[in-house]
Amino acid sequence: MIISDIHHRQGLTCDICIIGSGPAGATIAEELAGSRLDVVVVESGGRRRGADTDALNEIESIGAPRQMEQWLVRNRILGGTSHSWTGRCAPLDPSDYAARPGVPQSGWPFGPEEVGPYLDRAAPYLGLGPGRDFSDERFWAMSRRRPPKNALDPALLTPFFWQFSRDCRNRFDTMRFAHRLDRLRAGNLRVLTGATACHIDTLAGGRAVGSVEVADAQDQRRAISAKSVVLCAGGIENARLLLVSNRQFPAGLGNANDLVGRYLMDHPRGSVARLSSHTYWPSTQHFGFYTMRSQRGAHLFCQGVRLSPAVQQKEGLLNAAAWLSEFVAPDDPWSALQRILRGKGGSSADAGSIARHLPLLARGVYHHFGRGDTIPRKLLRVELNCAVEQRPDPDSRVMLSDRMDRHAMPLSRIDWRVNAQEQHTARRLAQLVAAEFVRLGLPAPVLDDWVLQGAAFPPSFRDVAHPIGTTRMADDPKRGVVDRNCAVHGIAGLYVAGSSVFPTAGHANPTLMIVALAVRLADRIKLEIAKNVGGWKTALVAPRREEARKEELLF
Repeated sequence: MIISDIHHRQGLTCDICIIGSGPAGATIAEELAGSRLDVVVVESGGRRRGADTDALNEIESIGAPRQMEQWLVRNRILGGTSHSWTGRCAPLDPSDYAARPGVPQSGWPFGPEEVGPYLDRAAPYLGLGPGRDFSDERFWAMSRRRPPKNALDPALLTPFFWQFSRDCRNRFDTMRFAHRLDRLRAGNLRVLTGATACHIDTLAGGRAVGSVEVADAQDQRRAISAKSVVLCAGGIENARLLLVSNRQFPAGLGNANDLVGRYLMDHPRGSVARLSSHTYWPSTQHFGFYTMRSQRGAHLFCQGVRLSPAVQQKEGLLNAAAWLSEFVAPDDPWSALQRILRGKGGSSADAGSIARHLPLLARGVYHHFGRGDTIPRKLLRVELNCAVEQRPDPDSRVMLSDRMDRHAMPLSRIDWRVNAQEQHTARRLAQLVAAEFVRLGLPAPVLDDWVLQGAAFPPSFRDVAHPIGTTRMADDPKRGVVDRNCAVHGIAGLYVAGSSVFPTAGHANPTLMIVALAVRLADRIKLEIAKNVGGWKTALVAPRREEARKEELLF
């Protein structure tokens, strides 16, 4: 594989042009590596972060407050947003795929059985053990553990587990996809850095993709002629790039029904209750950490709870999950020991912390190394945090600003909406957890004031860099931008990958689903080629005279 800057390159021709090198783009590239297809990946950034490139991510926010430091949301760099993610992974719940009466525009074109095999194939890409069947009661059998003696009422709350990614080169880090691209050895794959996609051009009267216009750091423009283009630039940029590609269609590509950029969802997240750092330990039977071993090594899991499908339907709630967040004290002996073992400590203060807390270390050795359970830490406080699904809202959206970046591309204007149903769901989840703990004889969480008062989300509840739904999937082009195969309705050879295609968000972190759907899309691309080798040629055989002249000018 060749990774190089785009400088001094003129027009290029390829079979597949992938826009973005993050988890979705890198996965599709790796799935196509070694095939007979000529694949080009274009990445706006380079190997290192740069202020000029970061500036291209500037947004104009006119809705609910969002994270404005865009590096925490998306990364223009080789490997994309895998540079800043925390590695927390889970699949969607089976109920998330269904059309639910209390959730307008809900329902996926397919069910969990379609995605299951791709979750398995996604696991190695993310440094995971299992890719599915670990996020509910099945975890106990899979990990060969006994479930808690005091069970939650399954009509109200069910167990939920998140798994944490592990990098292929450093088991103490989460997966960074730049490393995966570096390891690829495939002569059919080129990665062009410093190449910002500015416009997607079409042929055949707008019925087929033709080329991608890219700009280098000096705003020199080049065209990449491609038989197929896959947008893998994230929930904000996928919508933005379709909207700005408006030379032939003023509303943008795939936007005949005014859906591109709409239905922007995220995962409002924050604290709903707190527990005493001295008495929280019994609660870890429902909110603990566990280690499971597989052929790929040891894997860390976090246990929490989620609202059951029954209570969601009965009370008109959205999906939501809760877990404990531990805030570790500065003199925690395990933190001190980790610093010493990694060569980042060894001070007298670290040695003193270890000496003063030997009983706590001994408990940790027993629980973690003996049982594979949570390590007891010295804590400042313990919070009960939750993440809430958002209802699909067409007025929550990504639009184009009147302001331009240095490539004369309009900035993204984001009008993110937070609805009352989401706030009610978070409060109800907190109340159910507190009541269930009292029933089970466990120390009850102390509900936050905003929950007790029935108030709106406090300022601490914001987006968590999970932009979802802006190019949603549906079989009917009047309800979605892409079809069930992630192909843009009405434009041959144009695909979208990433969380922007999710019709609903669920509560789970989206990266595992993003990679699973990317593997599925790569299979679809290969299948289409195998079934109809001349399909693209047929779509492009008779362009109008002015379109043919346009091609000559570009190339």
